[in-house]
Parts: sequence; C-alpha cells; structure tokens
Amino acid sequence: MTLKNRIDEIDATGLDALWAILKYKEIGILRKVKCMAYVLNVDSDELISQLPQDEGRLLDQPTRTEIHKHLLARSKN
Repeated sequence: MTLKNRIDEIDATGLDALWAILKYKEIGILRKVKCMAYVLNVDSDELISQLPQDEGRLLDQPTRTEIHKHLLARSKN
C-alpha cells in the first residue's frame, strides 16, 4: 500500500499527528518517517522504500515535499 493510500484512509486525529510529526523541527527526516510509519501502522522500511532516496539515504526536501503534498490533499477532503 502506498503512502498516499495510507494517508487517505487515516482518521482526523491520525492526520493531525502526521502534520505534527512533519512540522516538528527537532528530528530529522528519517526519524519523522519512522514515526509516521508507526502512526500509519506500516513497516517503516516499506514506507522508506517509497520515498525519494539517493544511495539509500532519504532526500530531505523531496521527501518533505511529497509528504506535505499528500497531507495537504487529504486535509482538503
């Protein structure tokens, strides 16, 4: 299941949690994605594999942008 599908299925409280994780500045993108995987109840490796990477490392800005795009679309529904 894709990140977008998981975000589309989450309830309002879960959506708020994902926004809070994304906006929290004290942790890096990898920890954010692992926290999001926990909230979404998916394997973190599965989620990480779907996101922009370079040589096995998550790309910070493209990953944040992609997650933000999905959260924004879901929030408008």
